[in-house]
Amino acid sequence: MDSFHDRPLTRRDLLKAGGALVVAIGLATSLPKRALAQTLAGAEADIGKPLALDEVASFLAIHSDGSVTVFAGKVDLGTGFRVAVRQMVAEELDIPMARIALVEGDTALTPDQGPTAGSTGITRGAVPIRQAAATARQALLRLAAETLGRSASDLVIEDGQVRSRDGSAKVDFGKLIGDKRFSLKVDATAPLKDPAGYKVVGKPVPRPDLPAKCTGTHIYVHDFRLAGMLHGRAIRPPAIGAKLLAVDESSIAGVPGVRVVRIQDFLGVVAEDEWAAIRAARELKTTWSEWRGLPGHQGLARAVREAPVEEDEVVAASGLAKAAIPEAATRLSATYFWPVQTHGSIGPSCAVADVRADGITLWTASQ
Repeated sequence: MDSFHDRPLTRRDLLKAGGALVVAIGLATSLPKRALAQTLAGAEADIGKPLALDEVASFLAIHSDGSVTVFAGKVDLGTGFRVAVRQMVAEELDIPMARIALVEGDTALTPDQGPTAGSTGITRGAVPIRQAAATARQALLRLAAETLGRSASDLVIEDGQVRSRDGSAKVDFGKLIGDKRFSLKVDATAPLKDPAGYKVVGKPVPRPDLPAKCTGTHIYVHDFRLAGMLHGRAIRPPAIGAKLLAVDESSIAGVPGVRVVRIQDFLGVVAEDEWAAIRAARELKTTWSEWRGLPGHQGLARAVREAPVEEDEVVAASGLAKAAIPEAATRLSATYFWPVQTHGSIGPSCAVADVRADGITLWTASQ
């Protein structure tokens, strides 16, 4: 799992004197810093911002130094999302990508845009952010018109500034709205840039995650450490639906510092040392009930066809095939079967949890 944030390293360090557009209120004042999922300096200032899907401030913050933070509910699974979404915002706001930071998949800061899957992060995740940026653009023009005493039609946006067409007056984004919040609903009718005039979108941009991945310095969840952290391993049943009948804890008496965790049919081990947890998971003797319910390779296609269909999302519906087929002039018939393909991580899944009396912070490779 990639890290949650892709910010220029000096982004918050440069923010010495000014505050952020999103002010820490309410929840922010009660949460300790270690409860935040992000580890960058100053990130706690964004706690308390809106998270609703129809609010501009849920997706965008413009800071007093003129930089922009984008908050995305989707995450980059290798499709280039963290580059593309910054390109889209840079295009709509006419601001260099270098000034745009991205926070992705942090439930304390990003709106709930649903799961990231099917390579739809850009179409379903970045498009609403682009519309929010277009809405923000119109708001900045209105604010600048009031500040400069000019008509909005006489103003243009360029390089993070709003200026008059003759160049005689200008104002930076940070001065217009720094330390304030966009109290606006996302306007679905706000005009987007004409593709014919694109300066950023569609242009090749280096992937910010690749250098660290290629040099072995990228921090994955597996590399993350907390003080006093325990290591755990889940012990899986031999078959789906098997019930845990018995656990012989004496079988791992020789492994120091290990504790067994059992919650009904869930079984796991924890230890201060990771290798101890691995050893205990391998050596712990268990008894499971038998369960025979899988169709086997030969019956898999039949089982899939006979299984009930559960629809939780319909992307498009233009008719019913079963009703239309009898009326067709020509009919072609064929049967195709494609077995289930694993959509899994290259390495073992991993999560880190910081459990406290006032709440839990979880870092995980979940989509």
